[in-house]
Order: sequence, then C-alpha cells, then structure tokens
Amino acid sequence: MNAMPISAPLLEVKHLGRRFALPRAGLFQPAGALQALSDVSFTLQPGKSLGIVGESGSGKSTLARLVMALDTPSEGQVLFKGVDVHQTHGQALRQLRSGFQMVFQDPYGSLDPRQKVLAIVTEPIRTLQPVSDSRSEWHDRAAQAMSEVGLRTADLDKYPHEFSGGQRQRIAIARALMTRPALIVADEPVSALDVSVQAQVLNLMMDLQDRYGLSYLFVSHDLAVVNLMCDDVLVLQSGRVVEQGSAEHIFKQAAHPYTRALLAAVPGQPPSFLTQETP
Repeated sequence: MNAMPISAPLLEVKHLGRRFALPRAGLFQPAGALQALSDVSFTLQPGKSLGIVGESGSGKSTLARLVMALDTPSEGQVLFKGVDVHQTHGQALRQLRSGFQMVFQDPYGSLDPRQKVLAIVTEPIRTLQPVSDSRSEWHDRAAQAMSEVGLRTADLDKYPHEFSGGQRQRIAIARALMTRPALIVADEPVSALDVSVQAQVLNLMMDLQDRYGLSYLFVSHDLAVVNLMCDDVLVLQSGRVVEQGSAEHIFKQAAHPYTRALLAAVPGQPPSFLTQETP
C-alpha cells in the first residue's frame, strides 16, 4: 500500500537573520549593529495559518517584511513554492509576488487618500500583472473582490476617507485578493480596530480562507486572536525563536518562561485556552 503523499510547504523560512547598522558612538569607535532576527526557521503548509507572536521589538514585523521581500536578509532564505524570493528579480519576482500579498496594520495609512478605491484595489494587478486584463476586466475583478469582503461595487468610486476603519481594512483585504494569492501576510490586521469590528474582520478572513484555501502568516500581539486564527504558533523573543508548535499545545502547555509570561499578561480573566492544570 502506497503512503499518502506529503504536500510540499507553501512557505519555507530557513535560518533567517537580519542585522541593522547602528551609528558610530564616536569618531574612532567601530560601527555597531542591531541583530533584529537570528536563525529563524519554520514552514507553512498550504491552507494553514501560522501565528507570529512576541512583544514589541521582538522582530515580528521585520520577519513579515523579509517574507514579503520588502527587505533583504543578512543571512538565510525565504522560499515560496520552493523559489527563493530574495534570489529572484525583475519579471520573475513580479510573477512570484502575485502568489503572496500583505494586509498592513493601519487601515488609515495603508490606503492612498488621493486615490479612489478602484485604483487602490486594482493596484496589484496593474503592477504585477500589467498586460493580463483590460480596464473593464480590472473593474469586474475589483467589483467581485469588493463583494467578497462585504462591500458594494458603488464603493469603488469613493475615497478612503468616506469609510470607517473596519471598511478600510476590508478594502485592504479586497486589494490583497486581486491576484488570487496563496499566502496573505497579515501584520497586526485588527489591532487598530474596535473590538466588535475586529470580530467581523477576523470572521471574514476565516471565511475567505475556507473559500479559497488561503494560508495566513498572522503577526499579532493579541494571543486570543492568534488562538482563534492559527493552526500553529511561533514565539519570538529579541529576534530569536524560543518556542513553536501547534496552537493547542502552545496555549495549553507552554514550555518556555517567556511564552508563559506572554500568556500571563493577557488582561482580564484568563480565557479557558490559557488555563493550565497544576500537578
């Protein structure tokens, strides 16, 4: 009897590191460096979600930018569908980028206030797939994306200031969907929203994942959100991985003191998934 085939990872991060140069302390002093990430490795399977958690300054956003090829690593590799994104350039990189998109933290700052929603939502296909469709096809695809996130076709003719924060984040998600990506990197996508609106946006993201088989790399400081959204969790402290595993294991049987401290810092009464049995 043949064994079931194991699917190849959608995303592989291998021994990733990032150093930033620091200004000299004095004229004759050597230049320093800040090690923002050190030897970070993980894999993400198709259709799954990985949560990246840690305090501010732990390297979460740096990791997200490296995965998106918005920054260059000092060492290591980021492989998307087996292709090293940092060794790919020009048209080949643009084609590869169609497979992964990003949703940023700030729904106010991530949308150009001078552009109408149609131009904002179609930006990925205009830049990454510039000869694939006509303008009318762009409009039809944008209208479909707006419908998928619970907005109207008529909203394409408006400006970002005419929407609430939750609606703007829906627009950002619609923009990310335009290239039909396999991976969405979400960097604190609901932290700037009211709690009631957070739930709506998270439910939308889960519905889209079920519908299209999306994978999420979900960066968040909110452990309850990560527990809701993610299959697996990676904990960063000072740029290093201190613990990783299934969400169920991490939240119920955290082994590292830093992870336990993060769980203990959740405000209010600890949710049931944070409680641990005492021997």
